Amino acid sequence: MSIIKKNIKFNNNDVNLNFSLDSSISFTGYQQEINSLIVNSEQELINPINDVEVRRFTYEPNTSHILWFWFHANNLDLDSFINAGFTANEIASKNIKLLNSFFILDFYDTYDTYTQSKIFTTYLTKILVLDEVNHPIYNINANTVNQFYYLYIPQSYIDIQQNQYITGYGKFSFYNAKNGNIQQFYNNNYEATTTPLKNYFKIILNLNTKTWRFDTLSLPYINAFEAYSSSAYINRVNNTVSNFNSKKQNYPVGNTFNSNGTYTAE
Repeated sequence: MSIIKKNIKFNNNDVNLNFSLDSSISFTGYQQEINSLIVNSEQELINPINDVEVRRFTYEPNTSHILWFWFHANNLDLDSFINAGFTANEIASKNIKLLNSFFILDFYDTYDTYTQSKIFTTYLTKILVLDEVNHPIYNINANTVNQFYYLYIPQSYIDIQQNQYITGYGKFSFYNAKNGNIQQFYNNNYEATTTPLKNYFKIILNLNTKTWRFDTLSLPYINAFEAYSSSAYINRVNNTVSNFNSKKQNYPVGNTFNSNGTYTAE
């Protein structure tokens, strides 16, 4: 908070004028007004902290699934980041735009878009898997612990459940750092479905064992195909994304500061 000082003279004499920190008339004292101003300023400048207690769920033992993402381009569905808009050289050289891209898993309590609540979101940021020749194919089992192996379930959601097994619905998307867009996926098992269920993957939570698993019709594969038919829906999703450049500070070279504002090496 900046303070501006002004000298006001009346008949060549200094005049002291007292201004409150707000424009309202209240019964609070100066210290209370200061505290209120600080709290309001913090809320305006900094996102409120949402300290949510969570429980970690691991993938169900002796269960193995393969997440298989298919990108659509040129009327073809391919399990390749090339179809996502990256070149072969960018993939091979681990281009920074590819490394800054990631998959998103949003977990909802229902697939009904009119009544659903999003419970949590998790991410897969390490998207290059050498064993799969850098294709978007990911194993989920006890021997392959990637970022989707654990789900962090809010305790508040667990507390309202009445059964041991809870069915939730996951939605997959991909943030493409090259073009700044979100690419949505649908469940290939429900390709012929005309309800919102088509866009979701059923997830079973076991509250007693703190484990989870996908419930799919195509074991062990979970095929997620990029949605491309509804440009209006895709544009609406991308309009919710705010992109920014993550820039690194360039520190000066040298260890001695000069009076002219430069650094030199001794």
